[in-house]
Amino acid sequence: MSYKRSVVKLLVGILCTIGVAQAQFQGKPSALPSHSSPDKFHPSSVWPGLPPVAQAHVSATLGREVSGYHVSRSDAGFHAENARQRLAADFLPQGVRVSHGAERWTMSLRSYGYGDVIQSLDRVVPQASVNRVEYRRGSLTEWYVNGPVGLEQGFTLKEPPGIAKGQPLTIALLLSGDLKAALDQQGTALSLSRNHLTKPELRYAGLTAHDATGQELSAWLELEGSELRLRVRDAGARYPVVVDPVVQLAELTASDGADGDFMGISVASSGNTVVVGAPGAAVGGRLGQGAAYVFVKPPTGWKDMTETAKLTASDGLDGDGFGGSVGIAGNTIVVGACPQSGMCNGPGKVYVYLKPQNGWHTTSNYAAILAASDGLPNDGFSNEMSISEDGSTVVVGAANATVDGQPSAGKVYVFTKPRDGRKTVNETAQLTEPTPTAFDDFCCVSVSADGSTIFVGALQFDFPDNVPTGPGEAFIYVRPPGGWKSTSDAKAVLTASDGVTGDIFGFCQAGSSCLSSDGTTVLAPAPYADGLHGKAYIFVRPGGGWMSTSQFNAELTLSDGQTDVFGWSAAVTNNLALVGAVIGNGGTGGAYAFVKPKTGWTTTSNFNAQLIPSDGQRGDDFAFSLAISGQTAVVGAPFHGIGNGPGAAYVFGK
Repeated sequence: MSYKRSVVKLLVGILCTIGVAQAQFQGKPSALPSHSSPDKFHPSSVWPGLPPVAQAHVSATLGREVSGYHVSRSDAGFHAENARQRLAADFLPQGVRVSHGAERWTMSLRSYGYGDVIQSLDRVVPQASVNRVEYRRGSLTEWYVNGPVGLEQGFTLKEPPGIAKGQPLTIALLLSGDLKAALDQQGTALSLSRNHLTKPELRYAGLTAHDATGQELSAWLELEGSELRLRVRDAGARYPVVVDPVVQLAELTASDGADGDFMGISVASSGNTVVVGAPGAAVGGRLGQGAAYVFVKPPTGWKDMTETAKLTASDGLDGDGFGGSVGIAGNTIVVGACPQSGMCNGPGKVYVYLKPQNGWHTTSNYAAILAASDGLPNDGFSNEMSISEDGSTVVVGAANATVDGQPSAGKVYVFTKPRDGRKTVNETAQLTEPTPTAFDDFCCVSVSADGSTIFVGALQFDFPDNVPTGPGEAFIYVRPPGGWKSTSDAKAVLTASDGVTGDIFGFCQAGSSCLSSDGTTVLAPAPYADGLHGKAYIFVRPGGGWMSTSQFNAELTLSDGQTDVFGWSAAVTNNLALVGAVIGNGGTGGAYAFVKPKTGWTTTSNFNAQLIPSDGQRGDDFAFSLAISGQTAVVGAPFHGIGNGPGAAYVFGK
């Protein structure tokens, strides 16, 4: 298969996060800079794991108990240190001044209201207690809490600031200091740099909003000179309203990266470890043999870095495309060796690597090879691959495999972990369509955490000739009581009621997680829908179990009307859908987070957070691949750099 390609907490609260390119300003949910861990990442108020309110409570509690986070009186106001976040803050009547290294940046609340009818606010003397500082201005209180997750900033309004008259809620902040501010095209992120020629030092990004019922609200930033305005459409909203951001924590690159490596064409993440494929990398003079780079989060948290380890194959050949797909589950890494073009050296392989006792290190020694018992040259085996979180099951697609005489009908191979640790392992089971059809490309796979449920997308598209044969379908397979066996009996067939030929519904790129870890939620992308604008569909398993349907629970889109190819990459949990648009964001690419409302998934074009790179350029194909693990998002940009670029991957979190 050819694939070219901060919080307004108004009883209403507004939280805002500031991040840096080298080290991130982080915190829940607003905060100021940090090198801290990505395990605070949640692009809105709902994220798997510890809820944001609980995170803030725990941080505030620990901040009260640990003297290092306490606020002390200074000559002009109050002072706070945050060694973990590598920042200091001075709370002065004229505003809050943050220090990070030699840089100084000040943010001062000036006014609030609706639209441009906003009331000025006088300076007030801050008040402090233990690790909390407040600026009290009648019905509006601006507050800061220092703790392990960062310096949390918020605004609390006891009542709406007047009559909206159709205008957005507005909070105006005056920016000053060593850095110049620039707003992105979408009005969702602010870059701060010494001048327009230098790389941004800080980012103020990922603005999102929802009200107390979970209703998603439109929110954006406006910059007029040195005044930053936070705008929120709160018509019909029930307070509190939350506006929540995310920040880029790190840019991951290869120490030996070269033009044409395509690093970031595949990504995977598990815990504190990220794997990034570079199928075009040369190894020992063998062009295009490929490599996979392993990154382990440093003790001080994610930061711009090169690899901890580099994995290659000792039996590799020119053009193997090793790294075309990658996966990780705890101490196990799997790497596919077949270029994304599907033109493999032979049938294709999957290499298995096990983490040594002393940690990941550079090696070409693999533990095992997974191979198809009936594989043929150029089947495209390993272009698409998924590993269960418990490491028990690896599912591999072969888009070009011939089935019952039908070329490129596609086939999926299921491998269960052997007990004897054999070097070469053939599949436990094969999955095929109930009625194999030529060029269905039955191959796009995702597996649940325990290996019991498998998603397979059949794109119905003749990629070599770019001729669609149908809208696309998705199949759900459930493991039988006796274990996986070869079958064409799917538990359910999912289609889109509004799908049309050529949508490539079910496109689940290598590393994408189109099935939630518990197997109850499906995110089925259709990146060619609506003239390459793209869509993504959500299906939730009914109470009685999966069944065939064309009635989706929600349809996610972007409202910009551009050719975004929205849905090129995707990942889903029970509460979050992350969708990549490979030529969105003005051609750079972007990833968009949608949060499940309290009332359940619903059709929308309003995303909760936008992930964009700090140094992105047009043609990077940012969001060609993406992955989420816990509270960390990893996004690949295989064409980042000059020409076809070495490529890169980006870590996002809080």
